[in-house]
Amino acid sequence: MSAIRARFDLLLESGAQIRGLPHGMIAAGQYLDRFGFEQRGLFGTAAAVLVLSCTPDPDGVRKLQALVDYLRHRETIEPDLAADPEEAIEVSRRIAVERLDTFKSADVVFALSRVPVTVLGRDTHLQELIGRIEAARLSGGGWGTRLDNSASSFDPLATAHVLRALSAAAIPAKESDVEALVRHLRSASGEENPYGRIFALTVVATIRLRTHRAFLKEEHRRLVAALRTQMSSPAEANYEYTAGRRQYYVRIPWQLYLIELTLRLFPSTKFFSFLWQQPLLAAAKLIESPAGFTYPSSGDAQSTRTHGIICELMRLISVSLANAPRMRAVGTTINTATQLAHSRLANVVLWLAAAVIVGYTSATWVLSSRHTATELAPNFIATAVVVLIQVALARIRRQ
Repeated sequence: MSAIRARFDLLLESGAQIRGLPHGMIAAGQYLDRFGFEQRGLFGTAAAVLVLSCTPDPDGVRKLQALVDYLRHRETIEPDLAADPEEAIEVSRRIAVERLDTFKSADVVFALSRVPVTVLGRDTHLQELIGRIEAARLSGGGWGTRLDNSASSFDPLATAHVLRALSAAAIPAKESDVEALVRHLRSASGEENPYGRIFALTVVATIRLRTHRAFLKEEHRRLVAALRTQMSSPAEANYEYTAGRRQYYVRIPWQLYLIELTLRLFPSTKFFSFLWQQPLLAAAKLIESPAGFTYPSSGDAQSTRTHGIICELMRLISVSLANAPRMRAVGTTINTATQLAHSRLANVVLWLAAAVIVGYTSATWVLSSRHTATELAPNFIATAVVVLIQVALARIRRQ
């Protein structure tokens, strides 16, 4: 979390996306490591708000104030920053489309809900967005991809994003909205997109775990069986939708959401298995490395939104472990054992042990006044056991 925060601090202080903004305002764009890229928007800025809220300190609160000020006045200042009248028209058009974008609005609400109440303007902007979202609720419950119920049809992924955001803002979920989502997940059409399904199930586990626990556990079992082989390397999916006359997409880092679903369903059991700890350890190492965390299929640029999602997942894990100190000790032990099994040290120690066994027993046999060939059997058996352990560790590493 600290490493992610450090990357956002550097972007917010040095990135080209803050050029031209009024004094006291900052923003973020799509990429975390493209300091010369001037693009800024709602997804990136919401991610910055989320990360700084997860790692609070006085400097973070100051930056949060500047980010919230940008979000509050964005629709006014962005057209004024355009290079010419034609660009100003295009910027205004894009802002009008984004104003009705369910995913972006939900992301901003979710992030603002984490902001300390001492940040000025936070409550006002949050209530404005919540009012806009609730006014767009469909008659049968749920939401579409646009906050315009006259031009939208039910969309499970958009509904899940809204329900998660409202829950974070302490707005009780209406049963009609939850049931609309669960009904879709239980239907045949709910099987079409397994990656979006993972996120929707995670949201249901967040707000209605007791009610739908049996269904969620069964779905978790089926999804893990189907996607287990895809957990070995970082992967995400894209969800395309139409807004206005253009096609847009929202990324679904489904592996992170599947880990979160596991944490919510099995916080003291399955979550500590190698299947979930290995990708967490791999992500942590990448985040702390110079190259950073990316999804190979999405290019080599680091996504601000993805890092915001990772930071939130790490926060949830931290809270879960804080509430179960014994499991924190178990988790630390498992992680240490896993890292040791993958280390070069384990490899060297095992081969040295084999060499010592062979050398010592052979020398003892030679120096003995009554040595026979059969006395060498335990020596070779012990060596064979060490070699078998080495082979077993190699298989674990491959898995």
